[in-house]
Amino acid sequence: MGPRRGDAVARGVKKVKGKKKSASAINAELSVDQLLAKTQELMDDNSYDKALMFAAKAIELEENNTQALLLAAIIQLESGEVEPAINCLVRCTEISPDRGFEKYMYLGQFALELEAVRYFQLGVDAMQRDLDDLAQSSAEQAATLKRKMAEAYVAMTEIYLTDCCFEADAEKKCEEYLQRGLLIDPDCPEIYQTMASVRLSQERADDARECVAKSMSLWANKDPNDPSQIPSYENRLALVRLLLELNDKETALGLLEQLQKEDDESVDAWYLFGWTYHLQSEDNVASSVDTNGSDKTELLRSARECFKQAIKLADMFGYDNDGLIEHARELVAAIDVDVPPSAEDDDDGEEDNGRSANPATAVGGAESDDFASDDNDDDVEMGS
Repeated sequence: MGPRRGDAVARGVKKVKGKKKSASAINAELSVDQLLAKTQELMDDNSYDKALMFAAKAIELEENNTQALLLAAIIQLESGEVEPAINCLVRCTEISPDRGFEKYMYLGQFALELEAVRYFQLGVDAMQRDLDDLAQSSAEQAATLKRKMAEAYVAMTEIYLTDCCFEADAEKKCEEYLQRGLLIDPDCPEIYQTMASVRLSQERADDARECVAKSMSLWANKDPNDPSQIPSYENRLALVRLLLELNDKETALGLLEQLQKEDDESVDAWYLFGWTYHLQSEDNVASSVDTNGSDKTELLRSARECFKQAIKLADMFGYDNDGLIEHARELVAAIDVDVPPSAEDDDDGEEDNGRSANPATAVGGAESDDFASDDNDDDVEMGS
């Protein structure tokens, strides 16, 4: 869905104004700067309804204030009101087309295919202007801008790798954007991770492994509690999938352990834990590691517990990836045929709070040295 222009912009701003009727009752003596400061303060406190009131008041006073429009858009995106948010963002581009990269980054996320690429490129161009204006003493600000530019090139590459993969110049564009990203920020791990995906699409698995190793070397020893030091949670989940494509299950399990400690209610992480154990069980059959099949049995039990936890969390939180959960249900049913569940299986891995324990302690999932934590959890083993 591309951004809408014209009268829709006015409708979007009107919706911002009308979100709360009490917006007009805000102290009329507050300046626009004070209103925006209050808006940001409320956003930081996750008080989005109240924040929208102050942003709307600022727009009433200065309808062409791009900061007010941007904040209103961000608030509405957080509240799931995509169309009025897009209208505000488009209005920002009309008022200030050359400055303010944030609006283009948001529009790129909600546009499709080549239109999304266009928005990301406009955002990169705006960031380059900001970079050119920075004093040499602003090294930290420059580094932040360069990282955002590199990440924008990653987003553009991924569009040509997926939605626009049938474009005649798709492969050329992927290489072009990756090289631009490397030039602007050679230490961006997302660049190398995306390059690995491109190499896999080119059936160059060894080169893909080198790219993954390079990507992980840039952050594996950084502080996992500092989001500025490591890739995002979603990015690392994507890395797990990439590792599984490269048949590196042990590294995938180590990374999943770290992700599970950060968020033990991630449906995707639990599903990937289960899928990794399931793949390991198939390896055991192929290699005949254990003639009595006990290793395979334990791996399948661990896989089942992880899949069941993913299904449970999906039901709790209204998870919207029906295909993934349906696959998890199918795998649980298949495992039940090979390894009929017992009362022990039903109780296994359950904590007093009803959540499963750390699956990294299950069969085949010993803690990886690269991702080991100092935490000394009393987690119960799954699948034992």
